[in-house]
Amino acid sequence: MEKASNHKKTINYAALLWAALIFYSVSSHAVVNVEIGMLRQPIETTTAVPAYLAEPENNGEAGAELSVGDANGTGKFLGQKYVFRTETNDDTTALNTTAKTWYDEGVRYFLADLDTPSLQALRKTLPEDALLFNIGNQDDALRRDVCLPNTLHTALSYTMRADALGQWMRVRRLNDVFLVSGTTAEDNAFLTATKQALKKFNQKVIEEKVWNFDTDLRRTASAELPLFTQARDYDLVWVIDESNLFGQHLPYNTWLPRPVVGTHGLRADGWHYVIEQWGAIQLQNRFTKQFDRPMTAKDYAAWVAVRSINEAVTVLNKGDVETVLPFIMSDKFQLAAYKGRKLTYRPWNGQLRQTVPLFDSQALVASAPFEGFLHPRNELDSLGIDEAQSQCRQF
Repeated sequence: MEKASNHKKTINYAALLWAALIFYSVSSHAVVNVEIGMLRQPIETTTAVPAYLAEPENNGEAGAELSVGDANGTGKFLGQKYVFRTETNDDTTALNTTAKTWYDEGVRYFLADLDTPSLQALRKTLPEDALLFNIGNQDDALRRDVCLPNTLHTALSYTMRADALGQWMRVRRLNDVFLVSGTTAEDNAFLTATKQALKKFNQKVIEEKVWNFDTDLRRTASAELPLFTQARDYDLVWVIDESNLFGQHLPYNTWLPRPVVGTHGLRADGWHYVIEQWGAIQLQNRFTKQFDRPMTAKDYAAWVAVRSINEAVTVLNKGDVETVLPFIMSDKFQLAAYKGRKLTYRPWNGQLRQTVPLFDSQALVASAPFEGFLHPRNELDSLGIDEAQSQCRQF
């Protein structure tokens, strides 16, 4: 009985010692407050898009919320506190007014899901000691010649997506392409990147067509699409339909029985719910439990933006942009983010270097860059706008 009593006392002393250590750890660190704001334009979905393909109303915002929650989970032991606020508006002037108000209240980190003119206007509105993270805009111009100061891009560019598919095609020796595109500005931007990627990897467009019909294909796809994709021969169909107006009907309805890639069929994007490797299943499960839907590429881009801030603040125990940004852009910064390798930012244009998953609706097929696509600096730079192709020299 005496031994049991002594053991009990030992456990109590250990608990008290642990509590004292936690208290000392928290109290010995000055409180670091990190204010993060997110500015978004409303999601536009036409009635022609099926409900199951519509973009979630909180797309991107949910990813940021999860990441802020994670940061506060560890931050409470380090004397660090993260506060997140968000604003959605289709009026650029109103968004800029909100951003300026937030800045005056202490916000220095901004996540933006905006079109290019609005993103440029936001950058001009804010002083340089505000750090912007572009989490939704894939415009190649932002990485090539529209060089915004103190702006990082966690969203993939159109060229990164196109290069990933082009590399896969090269590996599989699929070189002859039937190209089908829609008519939106986003479709045209991805089309331009696609043609550049095909030229880079020595692939040929056998036939090119534009889908500019308003036909409801849910009942007529099997009759109309085989005729639309009729050609002498091709290895695959590359479809570009960012709005989900027709592309989902192309697989299994082409004139020749060929794979479909692009925005439908085999896709390349920053994230998808089929990714479970490298510990990603834990992230997927936590996200689904909290928001009752799968994590999207835009959610991931917002999540990894906040993780970048959190990683730097945790190491430095400082939250000011003047200290955090140089660290993020230095060789000392490497981010573990469930993609199979450490991620860093490109010093010339602020693009997050990252592997690009290729997937269909049920499985991860591959991950780019592929073996054999070498680069003198970093294999991840074989995807997207390289330094020689960019006028940006920001960091």
